[in-house]
Amino acid sequence: MEREKNWYKVILIAVLVLSLVFLFFENVNAITGHATEGSTTSNVTIEKYLAINFCTNLSEGIYFGSVDTLPANNINATHDYDGASSATTYCTIVSADSNTNIDFCTKANAGLTSLALEVIGLGNETYSNATTTSVTVPELANQVSMTTSYVKSGNSIAPAGYNYYRFWLDISAAQPSGDYNNSVSFKGVTTGLSC
Repeated sequence: MEREKNWYKVILIAVLVLSLVFLFFENVNAITGHATEGSTTSNVTIEKYLAINFCTNLSEGIYFGSVDTLPANNINATHDYDGASSATTYCTIVSADSNTNIDFCTKANAGLTSLALEVIGLGNETYSNATTTSVTVPELANQVSMTTSYVKSGNSIAPAGYNYYRFWLDISAAQPSGDYNNSVSFKGVTTGLSC
């Protein structure tokens, strides 16, 4: 009987040892880990950046000089033809570090007004614009009157690109003498947006 108990203990120990061995080998992969895989989204939003600058002569102002004889039509602004090959030196520039094309917009705050509050109407102050310049471009034939609301004055100008302007003024025979002034503003907007 004692012998049977010993065999019984030996069998139990063997079963226990085998169970532990099987348990160890079964979990060997679990201990070292299994490869897993997953995915997630990646996203970025790049904002549109735009900046503009004036060429030197435009930043100094638009001057029509002194007029001695009236009526006078299509008086050229002083820098309309003073560039190489009679090109204009009035221009706006899209900054080279912009990342979008720009439409330029132009307006005046009011008609040219004297200290005596005499006014040369906005319809008499005109401009034309183009992305190139020469003796004939921008053209007088394409002149547009200034307004007090922004209007497009150059479309889809690329970064580092230029928009050139010429300005003209008509003065009637009855216009009183004096110094006349107004402010002309320029704005750049992302191409396709309204001014």
